[in-house]
Amino acid sequence: MAKINTLVLILLVLAPLSGCTGDEEETTPLFPNFSEVADNSQTYDNDRMAGNAFIVVFSAEWCNNPCYTTMHAIWNAQAELPVLVMSTDPADGAGGLTLSEWHDSANAHDDEGEDTGVELSTYAFMKGSDVAKSLDITRPGSLAFVNEVGEITYLHEGRMDDSAEILEKWNEANGSA
Repeated sequence: MAKINTLVLILLVLAPLSGCTGDEEETTPLFPNFSEVADNSQTYDNDRMAGNAFIVVFSAEWCNNPCYTTMHAIWNAQAELPVLVMSTDPADGAGGLTLSEWHDSANAHDDEGEDTGVELSTYAFMKGSDVAKSLDITRPGSLAFVNEVGEITYLHEGRMDDSAEILEKWNEANGSA
């Protein structure tokens, strides 16, 4: 009888620990809720982006490098990817630039003399997003790769300019890895 009582006691103690093997799958974080008007006068939000992979560059109007370098590296890796450029500055009095001036400044980053370089035509620039803060992004030029269901597949803090790495992370987010 003592052996049965001991066995019952052991089972009662271990029962709450069942399933705690450390093999549980880690949950992928979701991209935070957002709704911002971009330089093209269109509103971008979670509903609009649902069903499509996209990249977010966390930037600031005053950030030339690494921000513009990262933006152009993405374009050079694969042109016309869906990229949202979210300012980490507050909406009021951030840098004194309009959204289109900020976008023009980013476009001009690779201009040399008469060569106007590339136009980041598929990039949407927006101010005042609290998304960076909610993701603990503290370095300009940081990136989030987001899949079609809104999961962040890769979060990179700081400049990213390696084309192969950009394409690898894009393919993972876009489901073509």
